[in-house]
Amino acid sequence: MPTLSIDDTTERPTGRRPKMADIARMAGVDISTVSRALAGSPRVTKETRALIDQIVRDTGYVLNEAARNLRDGRANQVLVIVSDIAAPFYSDVVQGIVETLAERGINVLLGVTLRQAKREAKLGKQLLTGVVDGIITVTGSVPKPILNMQGFDRKVVAISRPVPHEGVTCVTIDNYAAAKEVMAHLYAMGHRRIVHIGGPNHSETYRDRSAAYVDFMRDHGLVELTNVRSTDSFNDDAESGFEIMKSMLNDGSRPTAVFCATDELAISAMAAARQANRNIPGDVSFFGFDDLKLAGLMHPPLSTVSVPRFEMGRRGAEELFRQIYKGEMPSTKIVLEHRLVLRDSVAKI
Repeated sequence: MPTLSIDDTTERPTGRRPKMADIARMAGVDISTVSRALAGSPRVTKETRALIDQIVRDTGYVLNEAARNLRDGRANQVLVIVSDIAAPFYSDVVQGIVETLAERGINVLLGVTLRQAKREAKLGKQLLTGVVDGIITVTGSVPKPILNMQGFDRKVVAISRPVPHEGVTCVTIDNYAAAKEVMAHLYAMGHRRIVHIGGPNHSETYRDRSAAYVDFMRDHGLVELTNVRSTDSFNDDAESGFEIMKSMLNDGSRPTAVFCATDELAISAMAAARQANRNIPGDVSFFGFDDLKLAGLMHPPLSTVSVPRFEMGRRGAEELFRQIYKGEMPSTKIVLEHRLVLRDSVAKI
């Protein structure tokens, strides 16, 4: 049994970086015991681990993580895929992912698709080649090259936007319920001529928000006033919100309220309304979605739906870590709480 003290006469490596074999010899154990101790294995006694830790400190031994990972068949890296790094929504999500995985010794690589399928496919190949152990996607899709990979659903987690693949864990909110709450608030404030500026229809997230708007208008006998404008023909939320709102006003549309699928759409639509000399909220009210930091700084401050972006990132990272590094089964769908943030961009009529 090794003791907790190191004899000053013990032979130590000199003139070179110490190796694991040196640590084992000085501790009087074999190399496998040193490896297990440094990995935190419960198979090593507290006394032996304490002795090895002391020798490591005294000798300045540096663990070769890359070599260990190669032996374990793991990269200890995760790829996060987003469509546009400039979009304000992603920063808090990525921050939650990075902080959570860093605490567990996992590196994070960030891949940006720019909404291009080829770029997404190229990024996905990093899982096939072993560069990364798993993927967190915030795009609403899974890279095609990994779809034939056995057990790919246990190596992928979706955040915010569900992916059309059974078994893949998704961390999101109830977008349909949140949008229904927005509509109920606008209705309670006296609004009947409500327009919806929605996101791209290929996204389940935006389809749910638009469906809630349509269903609410129908259920309250306002079918003839229902007006959904989609951003499918645009590539940028800032451009599309402005152009859609400008087009509506030029066509003679006079909504009393505009419910937008994102804060970016709402902010740019508000700019178009101001350009047309429409008073906000006197002439037209606006309601957004996401509660970006800029929303509360607008004039007037934008009413919106608060989405727990950091928490989404944190929970998504925890789920992927649990699935990959703990070997546990996927949780399929995790729904976090949202809340309405009521500000001055909505007036009672």
